[in-house]
Amino acid sequence: TDILLLDDDSFPMPNGVNIGSWLSLEDYFFVGKGHANEVATNDGTIAGRCLPPLHTGPLSNSNNPMWYSETDLFTNLMRKNSVGYAISVFHEHRKTFFNFEKDLQLLSSLGIHKIRIPTSWCMTDDNPDDYFLNNNMTDDNKGLLEKFACQDPFFEDVLWPAVPRSMIINLLKSCAKYDIKATLDIHTYPGGTSPGTFSGVWPRWPRFWTHGDASSEKDIGRQLWKNIVHWLELLDDDILQGLQGITPMNEPGHLAGIFANGKIVNGNIIQKPYLPPLLPDAAQSYLNNLSSNNNKHTTKIPDGPHLRVLKWLDDAVDVFRESSLQKRGIHLIMNVHESLFEPTLFSDSEYKEDYNPQTYLIAAWWSRITTATERRTWAVLDIHHYHAWSPQCMGATTNNNDNNTVIASYRCNNITERTDTLTKCFKWANSLRTAIIEECVDGTNALLMSGEMSASTHHSVKVSCLDTDTLKSSYKGQLNAARQANIDLYWWSYTMPYGDLFRSAWSFKHFLYRMGITTNNTSSNNNGSSIITTTIIDDEPQYPCQ
Repeated sequence: TDILLLDDDSFPMPNGVNIGSWLSLEDYFFVGKGHANEVATNDGTIAGRCLPPLHTGPLSNSNNPMWYSETDLFTNLMRKNSVGYAISVFHEHRKTFFNFEKDLQLLSSLGIHKIRIPTSWCMTDDNPDDYFLNNNMTDDNKGLLEKFACQDPFFEDVLWPAVPRSMIINLLKSCAKYDIKATLDIHTYPGGTSPGTFSGVWPRWPRFWTHGDASSEKDIGRQLWKNIVHWLELLDDDILQGLQGITPMNEPGHLAGIFANGKIVNGNIIQKPYLPPLLPDAAQSYLNNLSSNNNKHTTKIPDGPHLRVLKWLDDAVDVFRESSLQKRGIHLIMNVHESLFEPTLFSDSEYKEDYNPQTYLIAAWWSRITTATERRTWAVLDIHHYHAWSPQCMGATTNNNDNNTVIASYRCNNITERTDTLTKCFKWANSLRTAIIEECVDGTNALLMSGEMSASTHHSVKVSCLDTDTLKSSYKGQLNAARQANIDLYWWSYTMPYGDLFRSAWSFKHFLYRMGITTNNTSSNNNGSSIITTTIIDDEPQYPCQ
């Protein structure tokens, strides 16, 4: 398969793409036509409408529930239908959403040889295909749930749909076939590590850090991480050929800094902070430990609730370091999000065009818990970056003064505003590399990654720029900046056929269609002559979502 590009130099490909909402669901991937505007669904709004091919929406079947998150969907499918049907809905989705042959071949032919797989913590050694009989599960409900669901230890009424380990193993084998490496991203944990549909337990408030960390009786998260590392260690080398690395936790403690005082509505605290500080002795002990690892860093790491997350991630590094995986060429890909930190830690004067104090704080912590050799061989720092949530980088179809409801730095049709804004925002990649160089020994050679990005200019598709020129400018600029800073960039997300307007800037396949990129397939006819067939890359839905 040959790829017909607009111009190899003018249209670069990302280092990798995410296969989002395959093994860990987010609602906006499945909203159907005209039913949602926000990537991060607002409180009290239910956006998920379907999970094809079996669940095609409430208008198709009144027993098909709308949903907030994957555990919410799983529970309501069982309530309205049956345990067997709920398991079948998830399994058929997972079997059809991403095609190991067709999709991996397409990515390889595009020159993309890395993918990131967000997955649930809940896994099983059983395969639902082994339990079908005339399209019905043969075990009783209790037996089925024991095999294909996980009880959330922090919510009595929450069950998670289990991911078959065999499915991940088969993916890794297929990746090796097409010279593709996959990063396994542990996207969710029991109790939820952050608020939002991606937590898996939304609209419930997160309990992982309040109920399941070291200060509690159920330090389940650390043990889960150990179990996942141990499982991967047991896999044969031919399977691990398809594995690039593993991420201990996605966006740990995301938004904790914003909710440092809890969730407040009309001046009332309706939820306590979900990231409590470490006990004073534990916090001081960890700070002392970090201070003792003084090689080059200049940024001081302050006290605060963020230490709970940083300590958990530090422990995760130790588990990986002591495993055989890094000796077998597997990377540890450590994701940290700036929203973990309370904004009050930094003054407004610290923020500059090419300086973000949170980035330097992360770099300083990273320099203290890893060595220069580890950072250039197997320890990868992953900082996600979206223009869609960055006020200084947002673009919108309307002015900022539209009832003060739209925050953006440029209007889509104002090329001067757009160029000035994006030129500043593209400095982000160099700023990250500079922070690593200044805080870490041999920072020039440290492995860096941005595991999530998109061409989207705003989190609301109601005002986001959807014109081809703006999307292309945002995309190309981000990729070129990342390449210059030697940072691997991964698009979020590969396919989103039921995402309606979200597809334009979030679905990689639909984005390629918008950019006019096609594939040329060469075959032979009965006479031995070559036939070239041009295929348009697109992301059209195969099933209803209504």
